[in-house]
Formats: sequence, C-alpha cells, structure tokens
Amino acid sequence: MNMQMDWLDSQRSEMIETLNKWSVINSGSTNVDGINVMAKTIAAYLQECLGEVAEISDLPPITVTNDAGELVEQAIGPVLSISKRPELKQRILLCGHMDTVFPLDSDFQTCRMLNDATLNGPGVADMKGGILVMIKALQAFERSPEAQQFGWDILLNSDEEIGSLGSAPYLAAAARKADIGLVYEPCMPDGYLAGARRGSGNYSLVVHGKAAHAGREYHLGRNAIATLATAMTELDELNNMSDSITLNLGRISGGGPTNVVPNIAICHFNIRVASTQDQAFAEQHVVKVADKAAKLEGFGVSITGGFNRPPKPATDKQKRLFELVELCGKELQLKLGFRATGGCCDGNNLLAAGLANIDTLGVQGGDIHSSDEYMLLDSLVERAKLSLNIMTKLAHQPERWLAQ
Repeated sequence: MNMQMDWLDSQRSEMIETLNKWSVINSGSTNVDGINVMAKTIAAYLQECLGEVAEISDLPPITVTNDAGELVEQAIGPVLSISKRPELKQRILLCGHMDTVFPLDSDFQTCRMLNDATLNGPGVADMKGGILVMIKALQAFERSPEAQQFGWDILLNSDEEIGSLGSAPYLAAAARKADIGLVYEPCMPDGYLAGARRGSGNYSLVVHGKAAHAGREYHLGRNAIATLATAMTELDELNNMSDSITLNLGRISGGGPTNVVPNIAICHFNIRVASTQDQAFAEQHVVKVADKAAKLEGFGVSITGGFNRPPKPATDKQKRLFELVELCGKELQLKLGFRATGGCCDGNNLLAAGLANIDTLGVQGGDIHSSDEYMLLDSLVERAKLSLNIMTKLAHQPERWLAQ
C-alpha cells in the first residue's frame, strides 16, 4: 500500500488545481443548469481518473410550499452514478453531493488563498473537496491488487442541501446493495468526524385569514399574521420541552400594505431530534399547534412537510466502523475521534435503509454554508489516504469489519 500512498502524495497539486476549477462552477441547489455543468464536469473527471463512464439520471421536480402558501413544483438537478465490478456481492457505496447552498446570484463565487495552507471558496469543503478525496482514494485503490476483492458504487446527488427529497429513493436502493457506506461530507474543523446525528424535518405552516380595511372595517378582517405569530410562539415552546429537540423558525412571509388586514402568512421551520421518540413528540406538538389555530373562527390553517431524515444513532455496527476509522487514522498518525452533532446528511438516509456508514470522510475545513467557507489544502491528500486505508482493510478483513 506504500506505493499507493506515495502516488497520492504526487496528486496534491493536481487536486488543488481541480478543486479551484470546480469551486467556481456555481452549483447551488436551485441552479439546475449549473448543477448539470458540474455533473458533466465530474463525469469527465471520473472517466479520466477511473476509466468508468458515469450515468447521469434526471430527477422529477419536488413539491414545495412557496412564500405565497402555494404548493409548487421545484426543479432539481440529476444524480450521477457508477457501478464497478457489479458482479461482486461485497460492495462499498461512496456518496456525495454536487450542490452547494450558494445560489446563482450569490456574492460568493470565487476562490482565494487565505494563507499558504488554506483555501476559501464556495463548496471547497462542502463538498467538492470531498468528491475529489473520494475519486482520488478510489483511483489509488484501483492501483492495488486488493481492489479485486470489492465492487464499489458511486452515487452523487444534487439536492442534499435541500433535504434529498428527490434523490432519497436512489440512496435507499443503493444502500440495500452495499455492505458499507462512505460519505464525503467535510469532517469537523479540528479533524474529528461525526458520530451520532440528529434527524431533521422541514415544515411550512400556512395561515389564511380575511383581508379588510385596517381602519374602517378592521373588525371584519381576520389577521393571518397575528394568528401565525401566536402559533409560532407556541411552536417555539418545543425548545423548552426537551434538551434533545430544537425547533428553528427559519423564514416568514405574508401581508402587504399596512392599511390592509393581512389575509395570509407563512412560516417555514426546521426541527432536529435525537431519537425516534423525540420525532414522534415533535410531530404531535406541531399538529397540536396547527389544530389549535385552525379552530379559530374565520381562519384556514394548513401544515406541509415533515421529517425527511430520521436520526442516525451510534449503533453497534456504527461503532465498529468508528473503530476501523480510528485504527486507520492512527496508522497514518492522524488523531481522529467521533462526536455527536446536530447536523444531518445523507448518512442518515443510508443508515435508515440499513447501511452502516461513516459520513464525514471529506476534507478538513470550516465555516461551511457561509462566505467564509474554507478547507485545509493538506487534508486533500491526508483524507484520501484515510479512505484508501479503510478500503484496503475492508478488503483484507471483511469478516471483521462487516460482520452483522
């Protein structure tokens, strides 16, 4: 394996150059044209590095609630997939996402060096750098005889940052065919990896009232904003009911001229939970608040959305993979550990489908989802070596690390 490790060292400059090129391709979740460019760019790179032709599959639009309270269709980008040695039953699934949180009109569109060791740019950590780590690790693995022990599958989606609603069936289907999942979200800023993750649900609460002149006929109106405000306060009380549940009121809209009683108001919010019991409790609370508002005379209330990512606990199978990663890191003189996080990702989806996985095998960086997003350049090769070591150990001792 030393030859493969040395080869990865030789790829550092090319990886940095490629990441700079990828980062300036805007692939915000709602920029479908940009995501298609990103998908084709990655597909070409995969063929160059691995000699494999990727399949790019279009996805149907998803249904969302807009700021007018209407259910509308939203276009999303494709999924990219490759299957290597499909005849082999022992399989590794490698996942990532091509979308970022930065829309086409974002001010954050270019890369710059913060210092000799740190690159700032959209998606450099989350997770275009991670996709590079994945590909280079596979390229090194394919240069070794151990590669013939495993088949592998790549699945890259383009709606992870908005909940993977369209790609969820692809994730579940791929998970059912694999023995282990490797997901290339960035690790923590200090190099640690995510252990248990919380589940996540996205909701929209829509209140319809009745418009009226705010001065002459206020009593004939039904103020949707006032009713929504009361409901939002009651929703927020969930944060005081459990230390393992958070509800974030994320965006509101509604109303118009101040001399008109507003007849519509919408709140979009997110809930994070640590367990399925928490999820059930939170769901009951949301229904209770919505039902209470709906009973008010003259108002119509609807709630859309729900939990799309269940919690990801630290199961025994997960802990076995933690042990594997820590061993591989120790051999590379990397100080690695795992800690629980309130964040969620496609690793949640994979475990829900029965696939144990490590979901922060990407680059080391921080300030993701902001214009300060950065990654440490040395982590490109460092984390590719970590994945190579993981795959090699899986090939040597599948009975140890993949035992049921």
